[in-house]
Amino acid sequence: ANRVALEACVQARNEGRSLAREGNEVIREACRWSPELAAACELWKEIKFEFDTVDTL
Repeated sequence: ANRVALEACVQARNEGRSLAREGNEVIREACRWSPELAAACELWKEIKFEFDTVDTL
């Protein structure tokens, strides 16, 4: 489940999507393809992307 979530986030970032704004949606979309991730999301209930910027260009 964690690997699927990570790969979905990396793909979304590479597509130019903002994980800060769309992270929850990205993970929920990935749940359609991974029953393990869907089960984990059901257990976690809420997904938050709270992080500071580590690089600026």
